Amino acid sequence: MPDQLKLRLLGRLALACCLLLPAAALCFAQDPGKTEPPAAEGKAVQDGHDRPTSYPKIKFGGKKAEGKADGEQPKPEDTKLKTRVYLLDISNAMSKSITVDDARETTRLEHMVAQMERSLDALAKRKDPRLRFNIVTFGSVQDFAAGGELQAATEDNARRAKEWLKKLEAKGDNDLFNMLRECFEQGPDSATMIVGSMPGEPEGLSEELERERKQHKNAGEFLLAQVKKWRAAGKKTTLDITGVGLSGDEKEYYKRLADAAGGTYLDA
Repeated sequence: MPDQLKLRLLGRLALACCLLLPAAALCFAQDPGKTEPPAAEGKAVQDGHDRPTSYPKIKFGGKKAEGKADGEQPKPEDTKLKTRVYLLDISNAMSKSITVDDARETTRLEHMVAQMERSLDALAKRKDPRLRFNIVTFGSVQDFAAGGELQAATEDNARRAKEWLKKLEAKGDNDLFNMLRECFEQGPDSATMIVGSMPGEPEGLSEELERERKQHKNAGEFLLAQVKKWRAAGKKTTLDITGVGLSGDEKEYYKRLADAAGGTYLDA
């Protein structure tokens, strides 16, 4: 090959390299996967668990089973999970003392935990492989599943849930609206709420909901109207309510709320 031709080819190759290198560098800089360090293994996800009225990462239920753990196809009667969520009040009001039937003094929170322990025992004794559950708190937002799928109703999970319950502390405001809205939206088969205070003012309402709120004399009546609306729109979740240390008027309110949600009210 003549020397002049070789020189021309080498010149073109050098020019092409000069043009391609900046473009490659730009693509590399724009790819966040190339520059961000990997997430620390086991690091807890806080989004949705550290804000008092936000529940985007919490699973309330309503998911169908896709098959058994070992890959075997489920029987027709096993294809839908039975989903249940327990909604627990751990707002400031739950730190107040009450006297229970045996004349023993305890806090509302401690009494609620004792009620939940009995419920977990009963749940595990059913030995239903389709049954899944989660425990979600309001006042401050936490959930037993830690943002994951609902847990199988086994004796081991019941034991773990009891240990989790012992770490709960009473703090925060009772914003029932935001928690129940997410619950009814996800649609578990049933929900059981244990509550020791009246609904607090809902936070972060849209302009439309803010106007609706102003049409009701208090946050409780607003919530009652919303539950009726959700049920009328086809939301099938039933809500049973257990009161802890409630006054007569508060009991009457929660009886109305449970009735509107297709459930029943009981005194703990």
